[in-house]
Amino acid sequence: MPWYFIILIFFLNILFGIGLFYLLLIIIFHPKRKKHFLCIQLPIGIIYKLKNKLTDYIAKQFEIYLESNPDELHKSKPKEFAENISRKITDRLSHNKWFKHLPNFLANPILKLVKELSYYFFEELLCSFIPSLAQKYKIKEKIFDLLSDENIHFIELKTKFYLTKPLVIIGAIFGFIFGVFNMILMFVF
Repeated sequence: MPWYFIILIFFLNILFGIGLFYLLLIIIFHPKRKKHFLCIQLPIGIIYKLKNKLTDYIAKQFEIYLESNPDELHKSKPKEFAENISRKITDRLSHNKWFKHLPNFLANPILKLVKELSYYFFEELLCSFIPSLAQKYKIKEKIFDLLSDENIHFIELKTKFYLTKPLVIIGAIFGFIFGVFNMILMFVF
């Protein structure tokens, strides 16, 4: 087999890896509406097909995590977050070298104060401040606007801008690996 044929197969595998990325972009973002090609209906892009389900899911998660009323639920998600954060802060403080040298009559009140202050701060932040901020700026309505056609086009442009180079490189690496594998098989057989 001529050497230029082996190199041609090698580069065709690299181009196949690069083309795989662009095929994924087409599957995810295109077409926006139902289109026909030679009497065959092309499927709608995944983002456009699942747009309503995505907005419903994001809005539901928003309600669960930010709008849960602390009076209705004994353990709401924001309170759990506040407890976890205050516990991590006190654990980190108690494991410091300088804090271990403090006597217990000083260390215990300091830990209790830090735990209560951090819990109060994060509970106010997560239960009062963020929900009122979300209500003021109408975040829930903006969630539905997030997946409008113009924004999806913007997301597609950012995806192409930030992911094209690394994913094309990954595709080229896979193509390189398959090209080397093909060359080994050609030499063996």
